[in-house]
Amino acid sequence: MGIVFVVLFVAGFMVFTTPDDNKDTAKWAKWWNDSGHRAGAVIGAYLMVLAVLAFVWFMRSLQRRVGGAGSIQGGMMVTFGSIFVVLVLVSALTRASIPGGKVFGDTPIPPGADLSRQLDNLGFALMLVAGAISAGAFLAVASYLARASGALPGWLAIAGFVIAVLQLAAGFFFPFVLFVLWVLVASIVLLRREGRTSAISTGQSEPRLQTG
Repeated sequence: MGIVFVVLFVAGFMVFTTPDDNKDTAKWAKWWNDSGHRAGAVIGAYLMVLAVLAFVWFMRSLQRRVGGAGSIQGGMMVTFGSIFVVLVLVSALTRASIPGGKVFGDTPIPPGADLSRQLDNLGFALMLVAGAISAGAFLAVASYLARASGALPGWLAIAGFVIAVLQLAAGFFFPFVLFVLWVLVASIVLLRREGRTSAISTGQSEPRLQTG
């Protein structure tokens, strides 16, 4: 489900568009008056909600694979991951509050650009500051458990530690992208290892033909 998280999250982020120039007051003032922009924001918010639900599934699966179930470290991993999920949910809903209010409740679009711009900034701050730090803490604990259990390759666990530290600078956005990429790579690695394990188990369970 980590792959599903990445696909839905990236799709939601790309669909949920806002003005490229945060200083362009005129564009911000009329942005949500466009029905296409409002629809994109609502769809994007829904995709991000579905994405973090998939992340919860990935997180629980990862906890099981790294042997963290029932341990203090495993509990910490789930706690930090859950905080990340909540913050991304709040971030998406905050950014979509104006277009969503218009679509679902026919709430008038606030005049001017200030409120629209500030809500979008607040949403990004929730995700790229508080959310990213929580994601970094989740990644640090997950990498520690993965390295100790051998559930993931050593290079991927070390990369997890580095990316976890980089989340302190996720306000520049690129470090946060690295976190999403780590989830994608870890999911692929786990799927391949699970496939090999299933193939070996199937081969061992096949009865041998008796000859003679």
